[in-house]
Amino acid sequence: MKTKKILVDFQGRLLILTTFLLIGLISGITFFSVGIFRARVIEIDKANQLLEAKKQKENNSFGVTKVLFSQGFSDKGIDLRCLSWSSKILNSGWSNNPKDHDFFIDHYVPAGKQAIICATPALSAALAVHPRKKFLYEVSKIDLDDGLYVRVVVGVSEAREPCKLFTGSVDCVNSILARQAVVKYER
Repeated sequence: MKTKKILVDFQGRLLILTTFLLIGLISGITFFSVGIFRARVIEIDKANQLLEAKKQKENNSFGVTKVLFSQGFSDKGIDLRCLSWSSKILNSGWSNNPKDHDFFIDHYVPAGKQAIICATPALSAALAVHPRKKFLYEVSKIDLDDGLYVRVVVGVSEAREPCKLFTGSVDCVNSILARQAVVKYER
């Protein structure tokens, strides 16, 4: 009788512990991997106008035209489009600037599509803690394609040194950083 009670108590505690561990694991994955917060709405028409004006000003008939947007983090909020819209990641890595190596993520947005930048709760919290830190993204266009190329810069150069110290490579957190800001476009 006493062993049955001990076994039932153990099973109950194990169930509670397992439940809390699963909730913690799911919360951790969501915090670092799922972009559910709208960080910025990309104004496609404005970007196209600025790109066209810059192209004419520079008299750049062939090549790449770029426009840089550096804004605060005021356009944030939970947005279901971050879960339902498509995204196409082209490339990610560290910038070659010797003063400040920032992590960047390149995305493609097809022509005529609305786009938003979605961020994970981790990046959203980091930007909310540092309100003077600008949210930086670059929009570019090439003549061979009507779509836009969007580079989102995630200013986390602090992650390079611990990575290099522990693993010998600065690329140890690239897969996590590449999920922090994702450009989503309508289907």
